Amino acid sequence: MRKVLGKSGKRIMAAALAAVLGLSLTACQSSANQTAENNAGQEENVQAGEEGIEQVTIDIFMDSAGENPITAGIQDDPVAQYIKEQTGVTLNVVLFSNEKQQAMAASGDLYDVNRMGLQYITPLIQAGAVQSLDEYLSYAPSMAEGFPEMVNYSKGYLSNGENKMYAICARGKNQASPLATSRYGNFIRWEWYKEAGSPEIKSIDDFLNLLKTIQDKHPQTESGKKTYGISRFNDWGLNHTLSDPVIWKYCAQYGLNDLCSFHIPDLEYIDLYNENHMYWITADMYFKANQMGLLDPETYTQKNEDYSQKINEGQVFYSSMEWDFDAGNAELSKAGGKDKFVDIPWADTPEFPAWISRASEFGMAARTFVVSSKCDETKMKAIMRLFDFLFSEDGSRTIMNGPKGITWDYDENGVAVLTEDCKQKLKENPDYLLEQGANRYLGLVGQDYDALSATQANEGKYIDLRLNKEYVEENMTDADKDYCDFYGVDVPLEVSTKRENQSTIHEGYINLMPAENPTDIQRSITKISDYLQQAVPDMVFSETQEEYDQKYAQIQAELKNMGYDDVTAYFKEAWENAISNYKELTAK
Repeated sequence: MRKVLGKSGKRIMAAALAAVLGLSLTACQSSANQTAENNAGQEENVQAGEEGIEQVTIDIFMDSAGENPITAGIQDDPVAQYIKEQTGVTLNVVLFSNEKQQAMAASGDLYDVNRMGLQYITPLIQAGAVQSLDEYLSYAPSMAEGFPEMVNYSKGYLSNGENKMYAICARGKNQASPLATSRYGNFIRWEWYKEAGSPEIKSIDDFLNLLKTIQDKHPQTESGKKTYGISRFNDWGLNHTLSDPVIWKYCAQYGLNDLCSFHIPDLEYIDLYNENHMYWITADMYFKANQMGLLDPETYTQKNEDYSQKINEGQVFYSSMEWDFDAGNAELSKAGGKDKFVDIPWADTPEFPAWISRASEFGMAARTFVVSSKCDETKMKAIMRLFDFLFSEDGSRTIMNGPKGITWDYDENGVAVLTEDCKQKLKENPDYLLEQGANRYLGLVGQDYDALSATQANEGKYIDLRLNKEYVEENMTDADKDYCDFYGVDVPLEVSTKRENQSTIHEGYINLMPAENPTDIQRSITKISDYLQQAVPDMVFSETQEEYDQKYAQIQAELKNMGYDDVTAYFKEAWENAISNYKELTAK
């Protein structure tokens, strides 16, 4: 059996891990108080006036949020101005792309702060292209003390065995919280669901029959284009191409990588030989959908951009991703709020242990940042002030809701609330918060989109004020109220959180899977992935069940011929090690 930790034999030396664990995991228990103190200290520092903070422009390579996209260059919206007031940092954004990331990783020529895939970090450290943050951690107590497990993980697993902190993993959540925004699920127009008879979804066949009923009633868009129940795209990686997130959500299964997955409730490892792997559940569902005339024939060939256009034009009336219907819901809201795209839950049964909540103790792997070794001390201090702000509750809340003191502030009891002026302006202009810069820098935020507050006066409430129950109740549309009445809940989120059969994903397990693989394993992975990209769509579009079954058997045989036995044994061992290492790092 090959060593699970890749080319170097071990990703962490025993001494390094011991040192990491020695940073005292008990710090997590006091992180709430520390974070509160750090926020207060940050405010005191700023009271001295902007002239007391060194003014620095930081070039930052980051992605743009979908709801409120960034344009490249110097940022001057109200949130960016507030960040400058608090930290002295002017943000100069360079927009992220995979191609540019790969080129930068190969050359080692980086911007000041860079979003970077985990697989690139070790080579960049070895090349001397990234800066150790250790001596500057005192400038970012909200990060270093508020998220000690992330620091421990970074030092132990992203440091080339040096036990130094080179990488910052943003979007952290120390405690699990219900996914209140940007969810996966079964999003369908509410009036159309009721028009179809509001059937309970007890099986995938029930789900497809619902989509067929809707399609029969709405076979064309207003402009005469054919409608589909299901469509997908091929440019977000194999997991998004070959598996539908509605299966992730309700069957509680998540991909470890392109070639294996795990069952969220019990951490069971699932490989491609298992007929219950999410690829095969999805393929069977899509095959049936195609037989029923529900599947978009361009499902496996189009890009996300093409798919999104079809969604926006009304050609696809179901999506497993909430954000696909942001524009549609905005239009329905402007039209009076009588209708809305909502998550129609699958049956609350043991067969559907729906993934409802998430924790990210180590931060999110896909939001990992490194700092160029070319940065001088002035820039290093400024960068760490920036991340201190981003990981603080005040900072994260500002990223999500707009500038403190303008869109939100604390009341006399220390509870964070939207200002009365903000509430009034939102009534007049639903886009007011976006115009103030809210949600523009979600690609950089330290605490996750739906993280819970840890500070005493706000404990248990979402940092994003618009997710809290009292705000939601005040702003529900007629469609929201009808939806809640139907399911017997107060707010829409409770349709999920009050399920008996639900599960929680801990992203930290996935962070601990190898970022790099041995050459022979990687060669097989590439070969198998390329094969599946072609073979699975061919199987889905089979004419008959017999043809589908034959092609499935052929895929299984070909996997073995391509060396999948070695690949899955490698990943199974890596998964077992990830579970063990997660328990050591978190004491859970």
